Parts: sequence; C-alpha cells; structure tokens
Amino acid sequence: MDNNILKNFIEKKVSEVMISDPLYYITPDEKISTTELFMLKKKIGGIPVVNNPKEKHLIGIITQRDIRLARFAISLDSPHTTVRNLMTPEPIVIRKDNTIKDALVKYFKHDIERLPVVNGDDKTLIGLLIQRDILKILFTMILNEESI
Repeated sequence: MDNNILKNFIEKKVSEVMISDPLYYITPDEKISTTELFMLKKKIGGIPVVNNPKEKHLIGIITQRDIRLARFAISLDSPHTTVRNLMTPEPIVIRKDNTIKDALVKYFKHDIERLPVVNGDDKTLIGLLIQRDILKILFTMILNEESI
C-alpha cells in the first residue's frame, strides 16, 4: 500500500468516519436485560450511556463484555440491575475534529474498541467511532490498491 494513502487516511477527521446515523444510546436507568436484548438485536458490542435522550450528555458506556462479566457476580434479571450498575462511567472520548491517528493512539493506550465522539467540553454525544470500522476501511483500501 502506498504510504501516502495510509498517511492521508490516518490524518482524516473522526467526523469523516464516525457513526452518527443511526446513533444508538441508552439511559442509565434502563434494565440490563432490555439493554442486552437491544444490543443483540442490533448486533452491537457496546452502547454509549447518556443522561437523557434530549440532551445526550455522555455519562458512560456499557459493553457486551461488561454484561458477560457481571453474570458471575450479580443477578442480571433483577429489576434493580440497571445500566448504571454496570456501565463504565466517564469513558475515554474523542472529538469530531481529532484525527484517526488520535483515535488509534487512544484505542491502543486504553485497550478499548469504541470511542464515543463528543462535541466539545459539554460531552454531548454526536457519534461513535468503532475500531472494527476503521479496519474495514483499511482492508478495503488494501484490496483496491491490489486491484490497480
């Protein structure tokens, strides 16, 4: 692969690659059983947690892994077990004007697979950047390069 193509890709803005439509999110008082079912139906591995659907202020993130690990410690069927009990509060975030390179650094530094994209210091959720999606783009670029 041409180094210029790779360099241009990692210098792209997060806003060019992030998922923003549809952007799934939940609130902290949602039951874990409902959340898990929603994630399975939508085939998503993690979902941002916002204070309320109107403001979309990011307060956490919950993943399938969080739910699987909790199965050994608590009853997930209890109506008292909510997203708030299992979510990671104050998740690592990225801004829409950061680069893909910035995102890659955060992925590897913090050993995470998804980054909520926020709009400034108020942490309003505007998107989600998933490591797998970046790999798909890179793979496509490699395939296209080989077919030239």
